[in-house]
Amino acid sequence: MLLNPSLFAGYAMYGVSTVLLVLALRHGQLSLLYPVFAMTYVWVTVLSVLIFHESMNAYKLAGITVIVGGIAVLGRGSST
Repeated sequence: MLLNPSLFAGYAMYGVSTVLLVLALRHGQLSLLYPVFAMTYVWVTVLSVLIFHESMNAYKLAGITVIVGGIAVLGRGSST
């Protein structure tokens, strides 16, 4: 792991994101933070299509739609 810079950078970024998530969960509202955390699945899919030229099929698109729709419903419910 230490000899592969890309792998080391990936693990380092994952570690930083974990620390930031723990800090956010300590000081934030869980009902607000977890939908934001769920967006990581959307970003991973979008970036893998753009950067790694992976294929986007109907199942992935449906999953992204469900996630974004669920986050929109939760966001709308928290504003009232």
